Amino acid sequence: MFEFFPWLIGLSVLALFWWQSLGARWSARRAALKACEEAEVTFIDELAFQRLSLGRGTLKRRYRFEFYRRGDRRYAGWVDMRGQRVEHVEMDPHPF
Repeated sequence: MFEFFPWLIGLSVLALFWWQSLGARWSARRAALKACEEAEVTFIDELAFQRLSLGRGTLKRRYRFEFYRRGDRRYAGWVDMRGQRVEHVEMDPHPF
């Protein structure tokens, strides 16, 4: 019975990481949609995971997205997350 205990702990850690990643992705998506709405541009692509790093005891994630102003050219933006919290949203320069 105890031979399955390490496997159970490993699977639990993986499930927790997956669950937290989903929460961070949803928070990043909401932040990207809000930034696009405030800039009066159209959010056109889902978030794409770009980078994962460790910073001061929490996981830092970067998600990338694209948007357009008038439909003629795509611009990039990204959301930096620290754990479950939005740290920074940035968008490429675009016409007004």
